[in-house]
Amino acid sequence: MYNSIVDSNKKSMQKCLDIFINKINILSTNRLSPYLLNNIFLKINNKSVLINHISSIIVENYSTLKVTPFDSTILKNIEKSIVCSNLDVTTKIIGYSIYVSIPPITELRKIKILKNIKIEAELNKINIRNIRRKANNKIKYFLKKKQISKDQEKKLYNLIQKQTILYINYIKDYLKKKEKELFN
Repeated sequence: MYNSIVDSNKKSMQKCLDIFINKINILSTNRLSPYLLNNIFLKINNKSVLINHISSIIVENYSTLKVTPFDSTILKNIEKSIVCSNLDVTTKIIGYSIYVSIPPITELRKIKILKNIKIEAELNKINIRNIRRKANNKIKYFLKKKQISKDQEKKLYNLIQKQTILYINYIKDYLKKKEKELFN
């Protein structure tokens, strides 16, 4: 049980970090790829579905993606999801397809990308802290049920706090790395 709390906490924090890194890589990319739209969801019948599961996404040219949904009735909904995704792209519906254009990388766009990356970093730091809070609540519960001692409680709190600091530092370091990549 002692190790299961720490392991579960570590897995959750690692998953959060992996999601953060994937999203940042997509936000800061200089090349256009269908993967740019991989993390965009659409609500259909009260279920969230990834856009790439309900449409084909191909690279039309160096700055444009062509999204063709399998069901043309959800064309406007897909466009709305792309626009609301905070990717800083423009969309245009032509026929049964959505053309997603990415503007060229300028200083202003780099600043905008960095701003979005910083927002994402803060959100993930909050997620890491929430994971810590859940682990601490488990520890309190086990102490209350007398499944762990006071000493074990303190050790667990310290281990969880060290993990939290470690993963928040990973996020900070990755943020600095991406900032250097953008402006060099």
